[in-house]
Amino acid sequence: MTFADQPISEFLDDVASGQVTPSGGAVAAVGGAMGAALCEMVCIHTVGTDGSEAAADELSEVGDTLADRRERLLALADEDAATVDAVGAAIESGDDARMQAASKRSTEVPLETAEVCLDVVEHARTVTAKGTPVAVPDAAVGALLAAAALQASVATVRANLDMIDDESFVAAMKQRADEAEAAGK
Repeated sequence: MTFADQPISEFLDDVASGQVTPSGGAVAAVGGAMGAALCEMVCIHTVGTDGSEAAADELSEVGDTLADRRERLLALADEDAATVDAVGAAIESGDDARMQAASKRSTEVPLETAEVCLDVVEHARTVTAKGTPVAVPDAAVGALLAAAALQASVATVRANLDMIDDESFVAAMKQRADEAEAAGK
C-alpha cells in the first residue's frame, strides 16, 4: 500500500511507532503534498467565483500544476521510505559500494522533494496574490506547509551527505540544496 492510499491516522501511527519508516523524509513529502492540496483548493474556489477571466485561466493552470506536484510529492514519500530501507540493508550487508549508492539515493530523493516543494511555494505566491480573498488564508497555510517541507528536506539532504565519500557529488548536492533553500525564503 502506498502512503497515498493509507488513511492519515494509520500513516501517523506508523510515523509514531518503532518502525524505521516512514521517517522525516516521507513526512516532509506528505506535508508538502498537503500544502499543494490547499493551494490547489484555493485555485478551484477562485476559478468558480466572479474574478477576472484572466485570473481564472491562470489559476486553473496553476491548480493543474499543483495537482501534479501533490501527486509527485506523495510518490516521493514512498520513494523516501524505500530509500531508508535500502540504506539499512546496505549497512547490514557491509558492502561499501552498496552503501555509497544507497546513501547517494538517500540525498537525491529529499533533494527532489525540496525542489518540488519550492515549486509549490512559488505557485503559492500566485495563488495568494490572485485567489479569492476568503480562501487566501488557506493558500497561505499551504505555502507555509510547503516551505516547512522544503526546509525539512534540505536538512535531510545535508545530514545524509555525511555518509558519502564522492566529494564532487556532495558538492553538487549541497549547492542544489542551498539554492532551493535560498529560493524558498
